[in-house]
Amino acid sequence: AQQGKNRSELSAPIVRLTPLIKQNASVLGLTAEQRADLQNWLATSPPKRKALEAEAIAARAALRTAILDGAPAEERASLAAKVGEYEVKLVTMRSNCADHWRTVLTPEQFAQLVAMAQKQ
Repeated sequence: AQQGKNRSELSAPIVRLTPLIKQNASVLGLTAEQRADLQNWLATSPPKRKALEAEAIAARAALRTAILDGAPAEERASLAAKVGEYEVKLVTMRSNCADHWRTVLTPEQFAQLVAMAQKQ
């Protein structure tokens, strides 16, 4: 549980944006069009993120195994680079998520959302 908490802290409060929109659609005053976008986002984005996170976790596990097994330095470096690639993809995905909501929501709604996320 602590490991999961630490991982989410790396992206806080960004990782809270979509769940907060879902929980606070009425408070944010989402329009019908914004609500439809939210439903589409919820149907498509979390599965993509979860799949990428699973690949990142597998890459980290492979690196740990290589380290513990005393694999050659070149192999460990290659595995470490792969872990880095996954981290960049995940950070970029989170950045794209924030950009998406910035374009879907009004500036006022987005500011309200960010304030909510920073309180948690």
